[in-house]
Amino acid sequence: MTPPSDDIDRVLGPAGRLAGGLDGFEHRPSQLAMARIIEQGLQEKTHVLIEAGTGTGKTLGYLTPIVLCGKKAVISTGTKNLQEQIAFKDIPLLARVTGLAIDAVLMKGRANYLCLHRFRQALSSPALLDRGDQGTLKRMERWIEETELADRSELGWLADGDPFWDTVSATSDQCLGARCLYYDDCFLNALRRRAARARVIIVNHHLFFADLMVRRGGFGEVIPRSQIVVMDEAHNVEDTATAYFGEHLSTNQIMELVIDAEKAARAAGGDPGFDRKELETALGSIRSAVETIRGLFLEKGERGTLDREMRTRLQKGPADALHGQLERIEDRCGLEGSDDLTLQSFAPRAGNLVRALRVILESDGPDRLAWYERRKTSVVLHASPLDISGPLREQLYGNLDTLVLTSATLSTNGDFSYIRSRLGLDGHVLEGLYESHFDFRSQAVLYVPRDLPVPSRPEFADRAADRIREILEITEGRALVLFTGYSNMNRVYQRLAGDLPYTLYRQGEAPRSVLLERFTRDVHSVLLATGSFWQGVDVPGETLSCLIVDKLPFDSPGDPLVAARMESIRSRGGNPFMDYQLPTAIIALKQGLGRLIRSTSDRGVLAILDTRLVTARYGGHFFRSLPAVPLQHDLSGVASFFQGLDLRSDSEDSPEIEP
Repeated sequence: MTPPSDDIDRVLGPAGRLAGGLDGFEHRPSQLAMARIIEQGLQEKTHVLIEAGTGTGKTLGYLTPIVLCGKKAVISTGTKNLQEQIAFKDIPLLARVTGLAIDAVLMKGRANYLCLHRFRQALSSPALLDRGDQGTLKRMERWIEETELADRSELGWLADGDPFWDTVSATSDQCLGARCLYYDDCFLNALRRRAARARVIIVNHHLFFADLMVRRGGFGEVIPRSQIVVMDEAHNVEDTATAYFGEHLSTNQIMELVIDAEKAARAAGGDPGFDRKELETALGSIRSAVETIRGLFLEKGERGTLDREMRTRLQKGPADALHGQLERIEDRCGLEGSDDLTLQSFAPRAGNLVRALRVILESDGPDRLAWYERRKTSVVLHASPLDISGPLREQLYGNLDTLVLTSATLSTNGDFSYIRSRLGLDGHVLEGLYESHFDFRSQAVLYVPRDLPVPSRPEFADRAADRIREILEITEGRALVLFTGYSNMNRVYQRLAGDLPYTLYRQGEAPRSVLLERFTRDVHSVLLATGSFWQGVDVPGETLSCLIVDKLPFDSPGDPLVAARMESIRSRGGNPFMDYQLPTAIIALKQGLGRLIRSTSDRGVLAILDTRLVTARYGGHFFRSLPAVPLQHDLSGVASFFQGLDLRSDSEDSPEIEP
């Protein structure tokens, strides 16, 4: 083991530069220990796994050794919000207190940056735009003269979700690459050049894995190569990597090609080099095939397996027609004599769609699952690997000196065996498990009732709604209520709406950011939510004084990907519940509970309405993975906590349940 240097202590130690240069800085031994183990990993060229509980200060914990080591590093996060926090808050703070010049650059996916080619197209083809877009176009033209990187986030005056942005930005399919007339002036290329010079590059997981797949092809990568990668919010890595190591094709993606090609054909006007009628015939057939595919899934569930029968129906019907017409465009149907770069770009785009369709419909084996999902406006077909450990070993681990995987929720039962097995981290890996800096014994109480029906009972949602009402009377609102599905959320909303003296918000009524802003502003309000609200929600202070979870967040075995992973584990002689479902649920619950205590001054109630936590044998696994919080089974204990009484657990045995 290489002895640690004194440099990290000089920054993060009790008498370090942060302590001397930052008002209110509180030395955190766990933050210092985290930084030291990362430093060891950098020196020994070893991968590192770290769980750092809320309040540890993990961002500065990994930034400090990364900055001090002097090597080029990529930091990947789960969200754009964390990217921006690191780039615009944490790194400038570290630079100021250390006096170091930290050259860092923030990189997002290409659709976040204006495409000069598509912008000039829009400018020269005003007939293709809505009348209201003309003013936006002129305003954007002035912005282009001033901006350095043409990042969408600079346009505070352009509403979120404004479809005009899609007209002037480009996906990877729409990018013309080196053939583009504006290649030398391209904002994304300027960003690449800037990143090549920088010491620290800040990306998100989606961009990281998309780039990793492009890199596999040997060209076209956006992120510069480095020997150090830090993956923050690493509990999301498996899901993100699964999406990119697999294949997917959506009806919207196909229609995007059709619409782009139709616009380009109109803009080309009388170009004698292409047969517009032949192209439009192919595009019309593709439209028809897409509509047939949508119709096949209308009566099906939201997600399901593409079994052999359905794949055969597709292959002998609309997929066959789609495949044939896309191949015609790939073979430059009607485009042979055109010099128009935009028209030429549809051939490789069509080829990519052909290959994706072929992979999905031919996926049949124990290691890969073909499945579908119905969304509001499209059907998405997938072919997903059931185990990503091999691709990660081959394409990531072996190409780095040090990979740091960190999150507030990586361990289960006090160790990293689950995450190591899912991600294929074999051999010598440094591990650090650092508990939260917060004092959960005094800052929180955990309420688990004994008298509610189990969640599988039909009366559970109504009984849970009544109990939620009782809890909210004690906490005077100020609550986030998290559900594992929409059914219970909507049922509880119906029972409580109009029956509470507090504002009741429900996910889906407004964009996520708008709901969170309203909830934060209205101190006594209540927000009912699912899915994305289980993580990444940061509402410190009185507004979020109570977090209620309807049931333990086990993944549904009815989900095709979950079912296939479980069957894969079973076929290898494993136990799908203990090896997969239980650890996944533990990590999800830890993420949800992490929403409550976000600062040393926060106090609040954690309420889990699932009695299985204290009656099932596996409940002990959850308790051993959660912070030590006083446990209450009676609402009088919750009321006493809110009255400021010093409580101990009213159950001597529950936190010590054996599995």
